[in-house]
Amino acid sequence: MVPIAGIDIAIIVGYLLIVLGVGLYFARNENTSEDFFLAGRKLTWPFIGLSLFASNIGTEHLVGLAGEAYRVGLVAGGYEWIACLCLLFLAVVFIPQYLRTKIYTIPEFLERRFSLVARIYLSVYFTVMIVLTKVSIALYAGALVVDTVLGWDETTMLLGLPAKTTTMILIGLFTGLYTALGGLAAVVYTDALQVVVLVVGSTVLTVIGWNEVGGWAGLIENANVPVEHLSMVKPLNHPDYPITGYFIGNLFGAGMFYWCMDQSIVQRALGAKSIDHGRKGAILAGFLKLTPVFLFVLPGVMALALFPDIKNDAAFPTMVNNLLPVGVRGIVLAGLLAALMSSLDSTLNASATLVTRDFIVRFSGIEPSQRAQIWIGRTTIAVVLIAGILCTPLIESQETLWLYLQQVSAYMGMPMAVAVFTGILWRRANNIGALACMVVGTLLGIFMMADSSTEGGMVGFLQADVWTSFLHRSILVAIASLSVMVSVSLATAAPAAEQTEGVCFQWGQPDPERGTGISDYRIWASLLFVIVMTLWVVFR
Repeated sequence: MVPIAGIDIAIIVGYLLIVLGVGLYFARNENTSEDFFLAGRKLTWPFIGLSLFASNIGTEHLVGLAGEAYRVGLVAGGYEWIACLCLLFLAVVFIPQYLRTKIYTIPEFLERRFSLVARIYLSVYFTVMIVLTKVSIALYAGALVVDTVLGWDETTMLLGLPAKTTTMILIGLFTGLYTALGGLAAVVYTDALQVVVLVVGSTVLTVIGWNEVGGWAGLIENANVPVEHLSMVKPLNHPDYPITGYFIGNLFGAGMFYWCMDQSIVQRALGAKSIDHGRKGAILAGFLKLTPVFLFVLPGVMALALFPDIKNDAAFPTMVNNLLPVGVRGIVLAGLLAALMSSLDSTLNASATLVTRDFIVRFSGIEPSQRAQIWIGRTTIAVVLIAGILCTPLIESQETLWLYLQQVSAYMGMPMAVAVFTGILWRRANNIGALACMVVGTLLGIFMMADSSTEGGMVGFLQADVWTSFLHRSILVAIASLSVMVSVSLATAAPAAEQTEGVCFQWGQPDPERGTGISDYRIWASLLFVIVMTLWVVFR
């Protein structure tokens, strides 16, 4: 193991100062709530695309994806290529509806389409999930890598606290500072910088690891790497990632919900200066999502070849510790911090927007002043950070970070995805149907998680091989949720005209913003679709 050197520390500190400087620069321009929460609705497509990518790629990707690839192989990266398809849905179906209604939050859109109760239900869900998954996982994974690289263990104390706790607090304070000061503008423009650092650092690690294992031929011949670890397509009875689970359960469920409805992701699209910029930003993010299989997943398989006796989630930090020379390690660790902060800052900004707009402003008799709304958002950021740190013990008990995150997202996001997606595409869907869908689906998702964690299970037919995967089980949640929504909607009164006009997607409507020639978003969307499907075939 190469010891951490002064040049590595200098690179990291220098990078952190640059990020902080960018955040403080944008703090000067936050005069209204729209400036703070949506960057004044002036974002252009390159920054939207880079920020969508950076906001998604957190420490759970660098640590979690590598750890899951160490356990099951390249198939763990299937989420990345499914995300490309989800981003096409965001560009074509969702962004036009969101931007035309001038909303701040996705729950606000749900109120326009259904009711205040539906809005609050989704807002509460987002807020709870931000604490239980996004913030806690980001902080825990970041602290795990930092502590491993610095050689700290469970007994190491720092500033009177366990080193891991202190690391999480320091990371949270730094990221929370520039997010609270600069709002969404600081988040988006620091994300653009952090994508560059993240990709450079990850590429360096991948190239060095690739040379160490002897390339693709070396992986195939390595006795530690099962041949099935190099395949992306798994059969229907695969315990975790069957191909049908990806293309049905994830594409139309948790993946759709995350990329098209999750506040922490979609918020930068809500700040687009036009529908055209929003669409092209989503498509750019789709092209960027082609890369994580090679930059974040493949290193996990290479770690199995080189270090077969480590814990799953130790794959990434072990590669950093043992393969990278002085100076290069600083670049990779800066990339790790870039991933951590780009994911965490988006989540914090989303939580501030949700609490301020969906609770404080919505239920205030007199709307708070613009400055008051900004300070409410900043206070929310501090509270969410503290809650996320307190919830990290839940993460430590899981087999891998990635599996925990995907299971919770698959079960709990599915009913929300069904309600919003159906509400946009089907005018007959009404409020009672949507509420019934979300409540029944949530309860069923909780039951599925309980059944999965109970030895021997609680329901006999769910123990069949085909239902072992949480992705397949989430399809059952989707079918039940959709059935409830459709049947209840048809059994009750149709929604009022103002709940559907300008809110529901209209097939074949005039589209003056789609561009012409090479600027037509449909050309780039089609190219992305072809590339994604080709990759699935090549790596089958």
